[in-house]
Amino acid sequence: MKKNTFLYIVIAVLVTALAGLGALNVRTLDKLASLQSKVNELQKNVQEVSDSAAELSSKADQLDALYPDDPTVASAAANAQTDSQASSDASDSDTQNSTDSASQDSTDSVSQDSASADSKDSSSATQEEGTLSPSSGSSTFTDNSDSSMDNVLNQVQALLPTDNGTWSVYVCNLAKNTEGAINDQQMQAASLIKLYIMGAVYEDYDKLSASYGKDSLDNNLNSMITVSDNDAANTLVNYLGSGDDAAGMARVNKFCQDHGYTSTSMGRLLLADNSNGDNYTSVKDCGKFLKTIYQQDKGTSTEDTLAGAEYMYHLLKMQTRQNKIPAQMPDGVKVANKTGELDTVENDAGIIYDTAKGIDLVICFMSQDVKDTSAAQSTIAEDSRAIYGYYNE
Repeated sequence: MKKNTFLYIVIAVLVTALAGLGALNVRTLDKLASLQSKVNELQKNVQEVSDSAAELSSKADQLDALYPDDPTVASAAANAQTDSQASSDASDSDTQNSTDSASQDSTDSVSQDSASADSKDSSSATQEEGTLSPSSGSSTFTDNSDSSMDNVLNQVQALLPTDNGTWSVYVCNLAKNTEGAINDQQMQAASLIKLYIMGAVYEDYDKLSASYGKDSLDNNLNSMITVSDNDAANTLVNYLGSGDDAAGMARVNKFCQDHGYTSTSMGRLLLADNSNGDNYTSVKDCGKFLKTIYQQDKGTSTEDTLAGAEYMYHLLKMQTRQNKIPAQMPDGVKVANKTGELDTVENDAGIIYDTAKGIDLVICFMSQDVKDTSAAQSTIAEDSRAIYGYYNE
């Protein structure tokens, strides 16, 4: 009887132990499931914070591009980038701490998702910096203090035709005084040489007006710039040489040398045969010339000084040839420009002012060996509009 009682006691203890162990296992599983749920929720919250920080950084970059000279915007952009980095660091830390309680597979999954989201946000920020399509390309020179200049030049590079001549482009953000160019090289100037004739005339204006009369000078300058009159240009070159065309061209070349327009030279009169020489310039030289005129007119700092800059700006504003850089500009936006054409050349150089966001620009296009001049004119008009939109829309 005692043995039976002892056996019953042992059996009862074993049943109780098994029941307790089962209850413990169920409770442990419940806790593990609850912990996994909390880990997943935390990962979701961390990802949302990371995405929000990246979006804030992207918007701050856009504000910096639109208002380049506003220190408060620049500060906001810097803070946003700092916040984004801090959020990214916090995301990495929180993810690591959370997943220590879960499996290694969960850690790998979260890391991959975070990297994918960061890559997507970074790409989005780059896309939204301007209105041009993303592309790749190289520039001859850029001001590395303005990352948006590199971006716009790379994008313009992809918009240039590959089957319609050789192209050079210059862009200057006058608000930041930063500049850059694509394929800057000496090219046929066509009527862009008239910019430098005008510069030389204003440098010698008092002497020439005493010899040939103020009215004659002013009338020829007006015709040469506003309607690109070749006879007026040749007359002014003759005046510069005191009746000697060769001496007049030498005076134009000295003006270019004195002011650092190293790719510019005058080797023939307008409409003359080019067998003994031609007229050359570059987008960088034209850009420097126009930038100096603009800065002197605005009273801002400038590396050079041009005599009669305000009068030259006035003449350029009166330009009647509007089929290139000005052609597709929004209403109210103005362009002071000088065009140039030959049978296989389409050029235009201009100052874009009265812009929507106050980011005035200098843009210069030069092309040579062009097969379709009408298409080249459209290229200049469309790309100029795109550059304007990048900075001011």
